[in-house]
Amino acid sequence: MFKNKKNCEYYPASRLLSSGAIAVLVLVAGTAAAQEPPLAALQNLSGIMAIPMASATELSFANQASAQASRWQFPDVTVFDVASGSVRAEMAPVYADGVPRRITLEQVKQQALANPAANPMARLGERSLEAAKQHVIGAIADYFPKISATVANLHYSEFLGQVLTLQRPLSGGILQVPVPLLNQNQTIVAVTLAQPITPLFQIHQLVKIARADQKIAMAKAGVSVARNTTNAQIEEAYFKLLIARRRLTTTELKLRSAEAQPQYASTSIQVVRAPVPETELVAARKTLVTTSAEVRELTASLNRIMGWPEGTELELVMPDPLVEHVTLEQVADTPLSANAEVVEAEQTAVKARAASVLSKMAYIPTVAAVSGFIYQNAAPLLPNTFGYGGVMVSYNLFDFGKREAAVKEAGAQAEMAEIGVQLTKLKVAANVKASYSEVERTRQLSLITQKMGLSVTKLITVSSTPENMDMVVARSNVEVEMIEADLAHRQAYARLRSLVGPQR
Repeated sequence: MFKNKKNCEYYPASRLLSSGAIAVLVLVAGTAAAQEPPLAALQNLSGIMAIPMASATELSFANQASAQASRWQFPDVTVFDVASGSVRAEMAPVYADGVPRRITLEQVKQQALANPAANPMARLGERSLEAAKQHVIGAIADYFPKISATVANLHYSEFLGQVLTLQRPLSGGILQVPVPLLNQNQTIVAVTLAQPITPLFQIHQLVKIARADQKIAMAKAGVSVARNTTNAQIEEAYFKLLIARRRLTTTELKLRSAEAQPQYASTSIQVVRAPVPETELVAARKTLVTTSAEVRELTASLNRIMGWPEGTELELVMPDPLVEHVTLEQVADTPLSANAEVVEAEQTAVKARAASVLSKMAYIPTVAAVSGFIYQNAAPLLPNTFGYGGVMVSYNLFDFGKREAAVKEAGAQAEMAEIGVQLTKLKVAANVKASYSEVERTRQLSLITQKMGLSVTKLITVSSTPENMDMVVARSNVEVEMIEADLAHRQAYARLRSLVGPQR
């Protein structure tokens, strides 16, 4: 059993906020009040205007007691020009009228559902369901008679018969009379109706197998399952783009700070930063290029999901932190009949039992009723048109033990399928509990990270100026930590939902 969430100790303090970010926050917050470098000083040293960051009033968090989440607001991301050493805001090509498209996570999900071309998983699920449905219809059709027709028009190169030689009794001489057994030019038209009798029992088992395959396809490619999978992929892409943009901002500001090498002075102590090694500057520029490329790729990927042009500029709104109220008792009491793995195991057992019955039917003779109509001019001695009807019986008298071996094999496979159902249920139940434990852990991490981030942000706002670049970088790192914590919680919750089935 899992521990109560009040007693869980899944998260060390180092997992909540990076030690480097906290150290910088405490150091700079303690000295910024005395230092307070003006904006003009930064301009004189670097030749670049400082980028304003979001204030504490723009950053709010979910209240755990009231469960009312609010928005996180972040500033726009800028790009550092390595060649000119300047910062400019051009994250992506401007869309249409020059204003980036402001969009929320829910709007992205709705746009993706409205764009079938960008949702191959949904199309794949629809095609698999259609294929399974048609397979069932085809299996049921074998219950009914089969009507077939055959047409043949043949010409033979030789005379098909005998030539009789006769002696003329009166005039003498020899008379040759051709007697054809089959005509040299033949036309045959045959229409046949066959109704299986004993094979109907085999067809019944084949229909069971087809219906089992259909249920498996429905469990794997159901509308709710496909939508949950698509939503999880969209959330991952959305949050990764938010994280990449914040990291790009952090990298740009660090590079600006390193190249500008500003000086900070108080009334009593002169503090001068040591020059940054050239190797660190080169590494920072490489990181900037890599992160910029990642932002462009993620933006293009999100646009493709929505069916928009890849160059569309997006202004992402930070979604509310996930607030869910799932308990272990609710998860444990949820039946596993809707789980795709359990459904597949159960239907596999149904198919194995049907196959076992089919193998035993090999001992039953094959009986079918047949009737038909034939038009022919191939045999001169037969009428040109006639019909027929009757019963046909066939049976394999001896097959050297093949049927016996097939029956034993099918029986063993049926037992294996039954055991597989039990093992699958046990495995899924264990995975559900483990997934709930992960949801509980990520929930606590997300809540504590948000609270610590709020406290740190208030400390920064009260004790320092917004233009302090070190504080800007540190706060950006804190924001990345909060976004990552919320993303991890959302992913864990999505995995739990996929395990318990679409009813939750």
